[in-house]
Amino acid sequence: MNYHLIIILVCFLATREGYSQDKISEARREIGLFNYSKAAAILQPLASASGSKTKQEAALLLAGCYRMLNDLANAKIWYKNALENDNHRLHVSIQPVDWYYYAQAARSCGEYTLAKSLFLHFDSLVPSDGRGRRFAGFCDSALAWQTAKPDFTVRNLGTLNSPQSDFGAVLYKDGVIFVSDRVGKKEPGKTYGWTGNSYLRLYMAKPLVKDSLAGAYAEPGTLPDIPGHEWHEGPVSFNHDFSELFITRTLASHDKGKKETGNVRTHLLKIFISVRENGQWQEPIPFFLNSDDYSVGHPSLSPDGHTLYFVSDMKGGMGETDIWYCTREGDHWSEPHNPGTAVNTPGKEMFPFAAPNGDLYFASDGWPGFGGLDIFVSHKTNDHRTTARNLGQSVNSSGDDFSMAVYDSAGNGFFSSNRPGGLGSDDIYAVLKIPPGYPAPPPPPANNKHPCLAVTLTPIPDTLVVDKPYRLPTIFYNFDKWDIREDAKKPLDQLVALMKKYPITIELGSHTDCRGSESYNLLLSQKRAESAVRYIISQGIASERIIAKGYGETQPANACNCAPGVRCSEAEHQFNRRTEFTVKKITN
Repeated sequence: MNYHLIIILVCFLATREGYSQDKISEARREIGLFNYSKAAAILQPLASASGSKTKQEAALLLAGCYRMLNDLANAKIWYKNALENDNHRLHVSIQPVDWYYYAQAARSCGEYTLAKSLFLHFDSLVPSDGRGRRFAGFCDSALAWQTAKPDFTVRNLGTLNSPQSDFGAVLYKDGVIFVSDRVGKKEPGKTYGWTGNSYLRLYMAKPLVKDSLAGAYAEPGTLPDIPGHEWHEGPVSFNHDFSELFITRTLASHDKGKKETGNVRTHLLKIFISVRENGQWQEPIPFFLNSDDYSVGHPSLSPDGHTLYFVSDMKGGMGETDIWYCTREGDHWSEPHNPGTAVNTPGKEMFPFAAPNGDLYFASDGWPGFGGLDIFVSHKTNDHRTTARNLGQSVNSSGDDFSMAVYDSAGNGFFSSNRPGGLGSDDIYAVLKIPPGYPAPPPPPANNKHPCLAVTLTPIPDTLVVDKPYRLPTIFYNFDKWDIREDAKKPLDQLVALMKKYPITIELGSHTDCRGSESYNLLLSQKRAESAVRYIISQGIASERIIAKGYGETQPANACNCAPGVRCSEAEHQFNRRTEFTVKKITN
């Protein structure tokens, strides 16, 4: 090779590595500010690049970002890339806890056998830390419980849910109130750096059929009558006649927050109480335990109004967060009490709910379960509580299941989950107890694959034709959005399998419906195509083998072109919001 070309190549590689290190530093700064969604966007191309010395470091940081964003399917992918790839092992320091996080991500994807082996590997690295052995045992329990007869049926309450997080549904008069970080109409540009979504706000919806709480709901709306503020608010709890409100909030001002490494402060959960007088909610006042040293949140008032349960990481607890309670004594509250080992563990207990019969429902990652947060119940017997019991796999999944609210002795009510098949990251579900003597729905097969796993393409074509478009029939997008929906991941995984089988280079084309301006739709479709491409690259496909192309509204798949006099159904618009791929090259 020409000497001057060698010098140019060396300079180019040095410049590229310098650029990568600068981007790694930028991502670390965002991580230090808890802006995980921004950091992930910076790290994604670095972790996907081939031949870079920073690739493994970027992959490990990206896995951590997805873990903090609670996107454990992607966290598993990148922990696997970082920890099981020996190509650049000398360029990054791997800590034992990284194997623990990888194991937890695999467990949340329902891969219990893999997770168990990873937990045991973590245990071999740090035998003094009991978590490895304990969670390896939890994996055995989950495998054993998969064939158990379910006690409940669950139903996604579609209208209440969005592509973002929706949770914490409780009864309010003739409807429900819940929490969501969906894009609000009044503050469409306001986002939370941690998640990249809006701040948590309260929404209300009423059932279309009176008292049919497990059926269809009207479109949710915001709550103008409850005094709002600029940061997060919710979840909430009410007394029996809806004249007293307990709400979780974080405050942007007048809150020193908790000092973290690097002088960054995180704002803490605090409980506020409001009473309704003359038809109006009064300005909320702080709960007496609110502090700048610890969080107090997730309130749940007992039906008799005498006991307030909540979550806190205050001193004196048993784990990361504990459930506590105070009793009402006239106009004051007692000092906090801890229900002890019947409820709390060294892990996290959250989202308590005091049922009418005295049962205490809560979410925990410290008791044996299926993965992430599971829902448990502790019964009240005289002045004691029974040891927490897992509600089983019809309510619980390998993901996060939490925020149970029960309104009768049978156990019917609501809960929230980020399990596959929903509309967003967390969805609200109705839960119905199966009456004695009724046939229960069959449990899923023990070897049923969780959608976190790669899906094998079944109709693999014998030949592929260059420049012929191939439709991915279920890659649809929500109106005005470019995020990859859960129902889009399966066909994208099929495309990944196809690209692993054949040495092809493709163009991934995205299309919008005809609503909106042409220029905006071109930009929107380009973002949609890039979003799908990022997902495919995250599955191990080299970035140079796939091109993102947005076509906007220029190639409708039906007659729905928004011309004067043309009326289109939502289904027709949805059909045009699609993704197709075209083979551009086949490498022999």
